[in-house]
Amino acid sequence: MDDGSFDPKTYTRRNSNRLTSYDYRSSGAYFITICTEKRQRVLEIPIMHTAVREKWHQLPQRFPTVRLDEFVIMPDHVHGMLWLDGTLKDAPTVGRVVGAFKAWVTIVWRNYHTEANLPCLSHLWQRDYYEHVLRNADDVVLTREYILNNPLKALVDDHKGSPKSIIPSMGEKQEAG
Repeated sequence: MDDGSFDPKTYTRRNSNRLTSYDYRSSGAYFITICTEKRQRVLEIPIMHTAVREKWHQLPQRFPTVRLDEFVIMPDHVHGMLWLDGTLKDAPTVGRVVGAFKAWVTIVWRNYHTEANLPCLSHLWQRDYYEHVLRNADDVVLTREYILNNPLKALVDDHKGSPKSIIPSMGEKQEAG
């Protein structure tokens, strides 16, 4: 392809989920989901679980205009809600905050492999992340509930189809124990 045929206004590498006219440093609440590459269940590894939790809680130290809300670590992804104060000069975008978080945890991931003398053959995170701008109080409440209930939902989903479900069906009697 010669240089004259490339038009960055018409060519994009991938579709974006971002709102085209939205300023992602605007004040407000954001729901974030970050998944591991190929949905690897590596966040169950104790050192990784601890690193994810610690790095999430360090975000306000790196970005003073960021406030944290609910957060949950699943085996292959994380859900979190954060608030940005975009009224201050040099307020970060959501992407900058997420990028820093992913980079910090990736450093721990690589060090884990180095210290265990294991090859690190894959990326830790998927290339992008999911974000949703929370637009009103109801959206914030529903998102908090979703984040907090996600581990139970995953447990129930994991046990669907197994010979004996962990949650009895309606009308099914539980054995005394």
